[in-house]
Amino acid sequence: MTADDRTDLYRILHVQPDAPPEVIKAAWRALMSGRRVHPDLGGEHEAAVRLNTAYEVLSDPARRAAYDRSRQAARRNGATATARTGHAPAPDSGYGGGASACPFCGRHHAGPMQRGSRCDGCGSPLTPLPVATRKQEGGSADAHGRRQDPRFARDATVRLHLPGEPQPLHARLRDLSFTGLQLLAAVPLPRGSVARVVAPRFDALFSVVGCRSQPGGYALHGRLLTLAMDEQARGVYVDAKA
Repeated sequence: MTADDRTDLYRILHVQPDAPPEVIKAAWRALMSGRRVHPDLGGEHEAAVRLNTAYEVLSDPARRAAYDRSRQAARRNGATATARTGHAPAPDSGYGGGASACPFCGRHHAGPMQRGSRCDGCGSPLTPLPVATRKQEGGSADAHGRRQDPRFARDATVRLHLPGEPQPLHARLRDLSFTGLQLLAAVPLPRGSVARVVAPRFDALFSVVGCRSQPGGYALHGRLLTLAMDEQARGVYVDAKA
């Protein structure tokens, strides 16, 4: 099973994205019992958690609709990058300073983004990551997408904005590093989707590189694409040299 198979809820249940509720329920039951995925039947706990997570989201009309919008946005971002460069982007690819489109809403802007820039369409920050930070991105994660640069533990309530959703969700910031962050959210997000996080002292766009179920919600791991900070936040949330 590939990384995309482990994070795409439809692939986890082996159903099509347009599958009706009764098919989704039948697929979940068949996988849990017929294929003996349930731990009581000798299955692996991690596989059972993935199945239950997929079913919980796809059996709830509102949560399924939100997931579908994020999934479609992630696929559009990948298709746009493929058409522009001739190859698919890496799952954790970032947003360079020379780009002219908002990673969140796709609105095009003339010229490269500068510090303090914001999208005219959605208001998202377009400030590129500092050059020193971008240079270390290539070696900042291991083969599993885990960040190797220093993390700063943070515990704060933040607003999580999702593409196509008029109202933000509440989430908990767990940690922040030079290139990424971790959040605890109430909903899962597809790998490769772009979201916006508004925290007390910074505003950023990030690409989801990992999502796993855990008690209380879903742990989202993201690579920063853009970052706008209050001046007072330098040295508090990230290194003052970053």
